[in-house]
Amino acid sequence: MNPFFDISTENVVNEVDSFQLKNLGQRRIYASLGKRIRGDWGASDQYESSHFYTDVTTEDYDNQFVSRLLKTRPSYKIDKLINHHLQYYLSLHPDDKEEFLKHMRYEIFPLLKKRSTNSAYVELFEKWINNQNMDSEKHNQAQTINNTINVGNVNAPLQFQQGSDHSVQTQHNHPVSNDELKSFFEILRKDIQQFDEDIRKDFAMEMDYALSQLKHGRDVKSQISNISRLIKDVGIGTFSNLLAAPIFEVVKPLLGL
Repeated sequence: MNPFFDISTENVVNEVDSFQLKNLGQRRIYASLGKRIRGDWGASDQYESSHFYTDVTTEDYDNQFVSRLLKTRPSYKIDKLINHHLQYYLSLHPDDKEEFLKHMRYEIFPLLKKRSTNSAYVELFEKWINNQNMDSEKHNQAQTINNTINVGNVNAPLQFQQGSDHSVQTQHNHPVSNDELKSFFEILRKDIQQFDEDIRKDFAMEMDYALSQLKHGRDVKSQISNISRLIKDVGIGTFSNLLAAPIFEVVKPLLGL
């Protein structure tokens, strides 16, 4: 089974009336071979087929979900299908929406892009993800984000805001431009290659969304705060490329390091 989807107990579902995925059971056919046996004089030929089976995996349900997305008509109604499974997941994991969004972005979205011949589905799915991320940000984001910086033996709260030119500024009015943030992300991506896949995905999700926000001239305080938290969780000493780069001194106050 796949925990992200509402899966029927039956192996057949009415796709017109239900958003559930059909139950694939324990095993599925992955290949079939057929052969024709010529009949005796005047008799019809006979046909035989052999099936080869493999275990059902969570990826099979991912693929089934993508198939359901691509069957949705009109395409702009795919949000109803996605929202159904989101609400099902939240009914079991009420505080874990972020995990569902990660699965949609990093597992389902690449499959959809690979299989879709209609760009509308890809655009609509990406729009859904971005809207959900913005909703989560609005829900969780405080008006002012406080980090802690160390100056000698003094701990002082660091407040930062986004200027009218969309650069990020600290309370000491040291602006960090969009280009500097992009440079910071490029170096950070090099360092995270050494980490486990889950940690890499956490960093990548925050950086990708921050870049999307910058592109549209939107606030990135929440993403910067999340990246700062991730760096602290891993340990700043493991980011050798970042520590050696001049950009580190520029973004260090912003990260509260």
